[in-house]
Formats: sequence, C-alpha cells, structure tokens
Amino acid sequence: MGIIMKNFLTVIFCALTFWVAAQPENAVVETINGKKYYVHFVEQGNTLYGIQTLYKTKMESILQANPGLNNNLTIGQKILIPVETVTTANTTEHYGTHIVSQGETLYGISKKYSCTVDQLKALNPGVEAGLSIGQKLNIPIKETLGNNETIQNDPVVNNTPNYNITYSDSIVKHTVLEHETLYSISKRYMISADTIQKINNLQGVKVKKGDVLIIPVKKVEFEIVEKQIDPVEVIKTNNNSGAQLITKTSYNVALVLPLMLAQNEAEMNKPLKVDQVRELLPLTKMSFEFYQGFVFAADSLTKAGLDVKIYVYDTKKDSAAIEEIFKKEEFGQMDLVVGPMFQSETDVVSRLCIQKNIPLILPFKTDAAVLNQNQKVFKTVSSNMTLFDGAVDFILEHYSHYNVLIVKPTSTSDLAIYERCRERYNNGIKAYTHAMNPQIVEVTAGSTSGRDIDLFIKKDTVNIVLVPSENIKFVAGMMTRLNSVMNSNYRSSKMKVVIFGIEDWNRYEDLDMMHKNKLYNHYATYRYVDFNSGPGLEFVKAYRSRYGTDPTVFSSQGFDIGMYFLGALKLYGTDFGPFLSDYKTSLVQNDFSFVPVSEGSGYENKKVHVVMYRNYELVRLD
Repeated sequence: MGIIMKNFLTVIFCALTFWVAAQPENAVVETINGKKYYVHFVEQGNTLYGIQTLYKTKMESILQANPGLNNNLTIGQKILIPVETVTTANTTEHYGTHIVSQGETLYGISKKYSCTVDQLKALNPGVEAGLSIGQKLNIPIKETLGNNETIQNDPVVNNTPNYNITYSDSIVKHTVLEHETLYSISKRYMISADTIQKINNLQGVKVKKGDVLIIPVKKVEFEIVEKQIDPVEVIKTNNNSGAQLITKTSYNVALVLPLMLAQNEAEMNKPLKVDQVRELLPLTKMSFEFYQGFVFAADSLTKAGLDVKIYVYDTKKDSAAIEEIFKKEEFGQMDLVVGPMFQSETDVVSRLCIQKNIPLILPFKTDAAVLNQNQKVFKTVSSNMTLFDGAVDFILEHYSHYNVLIVKPTSTSDLAIYERCRERYNNGIKAYTHAMNPQIVEVTAGSTSGRDIDLFIKKDTVNIVLVPSENIKFVAGMMTRLNSVMNSNYRSSKMKVVIFGIEDWNRYEDLDMMHKNKLYNHYATYRYVDFNSGPGLEFVKAYRSRYGTDPTVFSSQGFDIGMYFLGALKLYGTDFGPFLSDYKTSLVQNDFSFVPVSEGSGYENKKVHVVMYRNYELVRLD
C-alpha cells in the first residue's frame, strides 16, 4: 500500500504531539536535606493541575517544595515533587495510591497490593465505614532493603501481576464542539461522565460549545496486533444482475477531504503559551481522524492481498481547488474517490467523477439528489426520510400493541416526513392483527402545558409518540409537553411515554438529557458502536496500539468505509455496485445495506438501527 501526499503527515503528526503530556515513569529521584523528591522538567502543554494529577499528590505539597511556583510555567523549568511518606507504628513506609472502582473491597485491594487490611485501615482513617467509587486510598509498598532504605515504585504505574499492560496518565484540555454532549465526550475518552463532572466541578450533565474540560486520559500500551480486526469476511450468493466481474491486480484510490493544511500550518507557527494546548482546526481534526481509520483498514486488507495506492488531497473547501485536483495526471487511472465532506464540495466532485467515470463514495451526510442518474455514487449516510421509515417499521414490529401516536409538525419542511410516516404506518398496520389501534393516532402539539396531548395518552399502558420533525424548537417543545404529561400523571403506575425520533436530535444541546431519559427517547440511526465491549472494544485496543490514541466516530467511519469499499474493489473490481447485495464484511459502527434509489440512479445505505436512552446510557434495540 502506498500513500501519496506532500507534507501531509509531517504537519498533522507535529500537531498531534502536543496532545501528550509528560510521563513520569522514568522520573529522577533526588534527596534534598534528607527528603526525597521526583524531579519534573516542564514540557509543552504542562499545567500545574496536570502535574499534580500525573504524580497523584497534593497541590499544596508541590507549592511548598517549590517557593514562588505558579501557573506561569516555562518549558524546561525544574519542579520538585515530594515523595510522600507515612509513619506507621513500627516503620516509615513510602506509599502509592489506589482509586476505588465499583465492587472493590478492602480485602480485595489488600490482596492486590500484598498488604493487610489493618495496614490499609491505618493509612486511611475512616475506611472502616465503607468504600466509595472514586475514593483515593494510600497503599503501602512492602519491598524494603537493608538500612531502612525503601524501594519507591512509580506513582502511576499499575503493578498488578500477570498482565502485560502499563498505564500512564495524561491530561488534555477538550474544547466542547457544537454537537457534543457530556455522554459523547465520556465515550470518546473512555472515562465515566461522573469523573468528568467531578474533575471539572460541573453541577449537572449539560455542557455547551466552547466549554474547556479537563480530561484525564490513560495512554495504554496493549500487546494487540492488527489481525484482531477481521480483514474481510464475505458471504457470496448467486448474482442475478447480469453484471460481469472484472478485477485488477492493483488499484488507485483518492481521498478528497477538507484538511485545511495551510490554515493549520499558520496556526502551528503562532506563539504558544505554556498553559495552552495546541489543537488542530476542527475540520482538519475530523478529516485526519477519518483518514487514520481509512488507512488502518487499507493496511489490514493489504495483509489479505489487496494492492492499493492511496492519494490524499486537500479540497480546502474550495471548488476551484477541487477542479485542479481532478486535472492531475493520476486521475486518468483513478479507480475510486472517497469524500468530500460538504454539500457544496460534493456537487463539484460528483460532476467530475461522472465525467471521468469514477465510482464515488460519500462518507458524510449529503442530499440524495446527488444520486440521480449516477449509478456509480454510493451514499453511506442514510437520509432522515430513510431513518423515519426505519422508525415506523420498528414501531410496527415491536410496539403496535401499544397506543401509538404521531404528532403533526408545524414547519412546512417537516410535513412531507409526517405524511410519509403516517401513510407507511397505516398501510403496514393491516398486517398486525393484535394492534391496539387500527390506525396511528394523529395529534397536534396543542397547549405548552401538555393538556391537549394528555387527552390522547392512555393511563394504563405504554404510549409511543412519534415526532417526525427535524426542527429543534418543535422537538424541544414536544419533550417539555410530554414531560408535563408524565408529571401530572405520576400516580399512574402502568403509564409510560416513549418518544421516537432520529439521531440528529443528539446534536441539539437544547434537548434536556433528563427529558430524553425520562421519556425513554428512541431514535433511528444508520450507525451504532459500543466502544466498551465486543467489536468496538477490540477496535479501540487495536487502534490505540497503532496510533497511541482513541478512535472517534470519524475514525470508526473511515475504518468502515475503507474495509467495505476497498474489500469490494478487491473482490468485484470497480463495477462493484450490482454485487453489494451479496457482500458482507465485519465493520465497527456500520452495517451497510445499499439499494438503488431509482432505476439508473446511485445507491443509498438503507440500514437503520434503533437506539434508546436507558439510565442515561445508549442501548441498541435491533
């Protein structure tokens, strides 16, 4: 596999180095006036808070050991970190720390660190009353030498035996983006939302765009090899399309993404204060994460025999730049184009791909109009209309025996979706003999108090409320009304209200998380990934092993696009479209099902999953 892009990796990886804080594994220990200190030299991105957290010590201890120290750190500055000790009845022992996890007991912790319960109690007054999650315990280190000299283990190295895993903490500052929630941020960094709340003194779960959160990130060195990501697992059946299978020995693939390299280079050349963390521009970051996932997939498929050369181009969000890209000599032999990100770019790229007869993969959200009369374009993100179709089908199959309502929206743009949902449900319900209602119950939003919609809510069963709207104001209003209905009927123990919508609702900060949870918010989505178990967890481990950081939805999307379409190239050649109905491969967050939108037109992903909020967690239902 080859990757062609001048200066691309240099610019991006130079920027990413500023995400990693200093590590203390090899910290030098000095003895000054009979007291031991770790010696820390300030590096780019260090803050006093980060250093304190890294060494698991008290801020007061650091300040006392370094008179005059403040937040205005300078690179290379020497800071002394006291090696704290505690005196027991018989001796003075150095100690480390342990953060209590769910289900842990004093006995279990004592066995883990080869000490006694009594020692833990002596070092941690009050633990007799019980432990709490997140509690910090002092842990005795029992390895001693003659002359009362003590071996001090590194304060942040996990010493659990029989595991080939080492941990070291880094502190990053995360600036909240417009679409992000506390839950999504916690999943991205693989720590609990409670931990983020506690560290940042947040009173609730709501965060807003521009908020800067302190995130403790564990850098984990797993002994994981890339072969854990199953390269290609294909199921073939008889193809009835009449298409001929013509493959090549090698392929050329173009990634066209808004990398914005010139802007990032200018940003990297700006002076940087010590307490600042240099970050990529948001567009560059998303594009680069997608690129990383895509290349990861290409490497895996290369091991399975794929010969591919990947060309990487910066669209610069500029139509003229895209025109120049397609004039390059290599586009005479290009087999596949992946990208771009924005609708304005997509229109240009699609036109140029038609002219050159190159298949086009659209990995981001775009209008379905681009599929018209172009059989070589593939839209991987399901449209909202498709998602609502999936929501209706799910309700018919699983919830038609309940009281099902549909709310008529007020905006003209939503009415087409409303009409489609209503007709799809009423036509489909005829096949379900045990349905509670012969047709879907049509209601309007009515009074802001919820009084009008309460008339249609049954007090002795589950009420499914489908809200076919993309309008944030309308959706938020419906959640408020339904919450009021729940509050006014709190004595109806058998009554439950479930609100149905689409994934786009997750981008709306104005939607109260408590309302989503209380109303068991179900939403239809084209993707779902659980980074804490199953294939998602294995992908995290392998991705960390390769890149030293955690994957995001963009890197997962890049991986899935790469695995699916590069695998299709290898198996079926550049005219793979008619064969996709027979093609299956293991992916991380997608489960593609491509269908032509009309005769002679391109393909849209029609796969829909349904996910719900339960106890502030997302659970996939289908």
